[in-house]
Amino acid sequence: MPRDRRTRQGLLIFLLLCLAYLFVPFHRVSPAIMAVDIMADMHLGAPAMGVLASTFFFIFGAMQLPSGLLADSFGPRRTLPLFFGLAGLGAILFGLSGSVAGLLAGRALMGFGLSVVFICGIKLISRWFPPEAFARMSGIYLGMGGVGLILGSGPMAVLCSLVGWRTALILCGGVGLAVAVALWLWVRDTPEQAGLAAPYPGHEPAPEGMSAAALWASVRRICASRDFWFIAVWFFCQFSLHMSFGGLWGGPFLMDVHHMTKSETGGVLIMMGIGMLAGGPLAGWLSDSVFRARKPVMLLNALGMVGLFALLALAGDTLPGWSMYVWFFCLAAFGMGSLSVGFASVRDLFGVEATGTGGGLLNTLPSFGVALFQPVTGWILEIHGRNPDGGFTFQGYSMSCVLYIGVALIGVFGALLAREPMARPDGGR
Repeated sequence: MPRDRRTRQGLLIFLLLCLAYLFVPFHRVSPAIMAVDIMADMHLGAPAMGVLASTFFFIFGAMQLPSGLLADSFGPRRTLPLFFGLAGLGAILFGLSGSVAGLLAGRALMGFGLSVVFICGIKLISRWFPPEAFARMSGIYLGMGGVGLILGSGPMAVLCSLVGWRTALILCGGVGLAVAVALWLWVRDTPEQAGLAAPYPGHEPAPEGMSAAALWASVRRICASRDFWFIAVWFFCQFSLHMSFGGLWGGPFLMDVHHMTKSETGGVLIMMGIGMLAGGPLAGWLSDSVFRARKPVMLLNALGMVGLFALLALAGDTLPGWSMYVWFFCLAAFGMGSLSVGFASVRDLFGVEATGTGGGLLNTLPSFGVALFQPVTGWILEIHGRNPDGGFTFQGYSMSCVLYIGVALIGVFGALLAREPMARPDGGR
């Protein structure tokens, strides 16, 4: 009976984590739907819109190491509800603000509040589920973010059309505050903290929290590993490419080059959510059960990104409309869908006790990449001029894809140079 209660409690916590995590990709990708309306309403150009959207990623990236430290010291049970509530307030502020400064503040608060969600989630998964299921469970967790991508594209487009982008964000902020309350009521850091049975075989007893000295020793140990940095390079490229284009400029591309309506654009962008839903569990399954290794999965996904942006650069304006559904599906599957393998590799290298800190370090640089590439893409689009109808030209989008191809090739080299982690006694490789 204690084992059954622990399973039920673990699944409840996992479902709440999935609900919380879907807000992360939701707020990342929703600017792709709102960008045209926000630029018109606030009289912003493409570079300024890129800066506004990327503010989320700058703050999100800066918070990743602190997020890992908070997960390993104070624990997710105290960290998650507080930060998630701040994210809800940020969405409300964004919707209410009539100035660019207010929009920046709201977007920054969303990035700050949501920065802890994934790292705290994988910390909880590492404590509530057996070690051999970590890659699969984190893959499902990451894949459930695809629901957020779906909601942030098609349904968000419909909601914005019905009530406007401001009211839509205020409503989303209110739902976020309700989720924060649920996290406070039901999340517990460990089975022991919930008064349940001891951890699964293969788990060491869970500490209440790492000391400051132990945390910084863990940071130094991880940063001194060459294997960590090769994995981080690959992770940086996959995440940055997916979110730089799919999270902002993919929507205007479909409207400007393929002349889609907002609703049609939302329908195409929904495929990113489906691709993430499929890609996360698939990457975990390939890693755990087919290749029984992380590196082949990393390499396949990096090569996939090269092919996608090469196709768009060469023939993006002549591809049929239906192919865009396939293209954006693959972008998410190869991009965000593959990232669970990176987190699993870090866990394999450094053990469950460093899951939060290692994941936080791994998740830091990619957000800065997005914060850089989104405004740079806007600048490239502006210098290539506009069509007579006011949209950006295909030449501008094609040159942006050249930049993305270079980044994707760097990811290929990161995957090639990363070494497969050796077997660990705690259930990792």
